[in-house]
Amino acid sequence: MNIGLIVEGSDDYETYPVLIRKSRRDIGRIHIRECGGLRKLKTKFVYFLKEFQSNPAYQIKKAIVIRDSDCSDAHKLEQELCQILEQSGFKPTFSIHFHATKCKLESLLLADEEAIPQVARNRGRAARASTAVMTLENLKEAENVLSKKLFEANLPDDAKVFAEIAEASDLGKIVLKCPHFRDFMEKTNAC
Repeated sequence: MNIGLIVEGSDDYETYPVLIRKSRRDIGRIHIRECGGLRKLKTKFVYFLKEFQSNPAYQIKKAIVIRDSDCSDAHKLEQELCQILEQSGFKPTFSIHFHATKCKLESLLLADEEAIPQVARNRGRAARASTAVMTLENLKEAENVLSKKLFEANLPDDAKVFAEIAEASDLGKIVLKCPHFRDFMEKTNAC
């Protein structure tokens, strides 16, 4: 199955395909479009959906539009994106799922406390597991906490490392500490 994926920024661009492939094994190609921030996502995602549909070579069966909620009401923000699509008048031939993370991508990357040390070891650096914050889903400082843990592990704070952490993470641990992630997995596996 081929998926169209529309995300806010470069960290999302590198990381969400990894999480999607870990969640659903029958993915063929993921056609990704990065919008350059939330404001641009809200104005560009319909254009990208039209692009996915207009190119028959893509063979898109579903599209997922992902944004951070910044610890706001995720459902309300997903509805806002749905309304933008409805107001555009565009009727895609594939299914579309809108997903707002409960807080930020960084929260998901902190959920499995073994993942960052594993990435450090894979890169030839010594690292030890540190205790993850238990209430990750509403952690507004997730970016700062992740940056600190990456610094401690002698890892760069960049999109490639984020993708490696996602690859090393146990999805079950992410769901335990970020229960809203189950919603993302269900959307990934729907259809």
